[in-house]
Amino acid sequence: MLSSDLAKILEKKYRVAAAAARKRVERGCEGMTKLSHVIFPHRARFVYLKSEYGSPWFFEKLMAALQKTNSTYYHALQALEMRSNVMPRSHFLIACGAPVAQKKHISAESLTERLLKANLVKEVSFPEGEICIVRCDKESTFLDSHLLAKMKARLIAERVALLAVKDWARNLGLVSYDAVQTREDEDLQAMPQVGTFQWDMAGPSYLFPMRSYTADTQVKPGFFVCDIALSGRVSAEEISAFVKKCVTLRSLPKVGRCLQVFVAEEYTPEAFTLLKSEGVIPASTESLFGVEVAKALKSLCLVLTNTASLLKNPGALEKIFDGLSRIEGAGSTLRGSLFEFVVAYIVKTTYPGCDPEVNRKVKDVLGRGAEIDVLVVRKNREVVFIECKGVHPLGTVDNDEVVKWLDIRIPVLREVAKHHSDWCDLYQRYEIWSSGGFTEHALSLIAERQQQSNKYKIEARNADYVHSQVRDSNDKGLIRTYEEHFINHPMLEFDKAQERAKRKAERDMQRAKYQKGSSSSKPPPLPQLLAQPTVPAKK
Repeated sequence: MLSSDLAKILEKKYRVAAAAARKRVERGCEGMTKLSHVIFPHRARFVYLKSEYGSPWFFEKLMAALQKTNSTYYHALQALEMRSNVMPRSHFLIACGAPVAQKKHISAESLTERLLKANLVKEVSFPEGEICIVRCDKESTFLDSHLLAKMKARLIAERVALLAVKDWARNLGLVSYDAVQTREDEDLQAMPQVGTFQWDMAGPSYLFPMRSYTADTQVKPGFFVCDIALSGRVSAEEISAFVKKCVTLRSLPKVGRCLQVFVAEEYTPEAFTLLKSEGVIPASTESLFGVEVAKALKSLCLVLTNTASLLKNPGALEKIFDGLSRIEGAGSTLRGSLFEFVVAYIVKTTYPGCDPEVNRKVKDVLGRGAEIDVLVVRKNREVVFIECKGVHPLGTVDNDEVVKWLDIRIPVLREVAKHHSDWCDLYQRYEIWSSGGFTEHALSLIAERQQQSNKYKIEARNADYVHSQVRDSNDKGLIRTYEEHFINHPMLEFDKAQERAKRKAERDMQRAKYQKGSSSSKPPPLPQLLAQPTVPAKK
């Protein structure tokens, strides 16, 4: 409880004078601790027993005390709780409700640092290098439970939904077509920002109700801003950080009018009423995209979280792709995420009796972490570590990714296998699978590394190999899904047509170049690239 509340209990129940009660609370006692770096009004502190730290009771009382004082930390922790108490750090800076920088307001960075110093949240690094914010009581179970898989599934679904919201806003003319940004944009230097706040999506709007005019009659745009959380039903308490951000933004005199939207799967009646009363659009996936897409997004989260059910039912991939096919860019977004499940199903049919594991997190004795995309253990024979790269059918895996796999991930996995009771005596095989291809340089690096040791096997599997394995599985659903979305994808045909048009243009340019010569003289022969092959004369 708050130290001020504890002092009042001493006054009323134990007849201690007010000044003495405050001193006694200030001195504390054995086993009693004060929460650091989080200060309440009138210099009150949150006090607790060490034995209660991180318990459900601890957080229940802490959140009640923070809510009572309308603390910024309350809104930030509620935003974290809405996303199952784990999210990427960059996303937390958007969702916490604090500005990037503003007078008389704690910044998002400072708020995050104080929560970290107070040990209310922890920073956890992914093997890929991304840093996540996790509530302190969830840290120990984060990497070993379905919590990580649930977060990754939510982020993929939100990425697809943001693509749809972006297209929806551009097609309706709510935003300037080429100026709208989302947190998922590849060429983004910083998160989308309007005023002093960052958003999951933002763009200028020149619609008549949104725009205004300066003193010299220059048009001043308004803005369309949007945040998203596809984590089930949203409550009024969980949405409080977004509401606080919207209200604060409107108080900034130099920022134009803003149309503010929050996207969720569904809302409680209280949350829906709160957003409407504050002039915010409470959008749901069903109201924006229709029932089919909303169900597909929800199924995507469930399927990616429960990998075992996906391996039993590969047809779920086809349903998800079909449901989200109307969203531009969804196929390329999902391709990389779902390719590893395709590989896992192929491996399952290739090695009967083996149960492949997807997204296994491991650490070696030095504390270095790695993620195994697909793990296969063949009893008394070998252990197979598969790295999956779902790239464009005509694309190739970046050389840097291959180098990272060879120089960072394989050494960590070698060390893990060396000390693993079930793997230490098995032959090790490391494979990198791609739905596209590999550069000659990458293949030479893999071959060179293989020559350095005969204790383990390193192989690269390209699109042709994967396709042949899919067809050998004799699973009609898997074959149809893979060929439609990984082989015969519309973008593949588009790229082939572009390549053909490019070659034709080059030939036309070459012909035009040589036709500019004098008509009296014989034109020079065409370049070797365009000349017909000659047949050698018989001796």
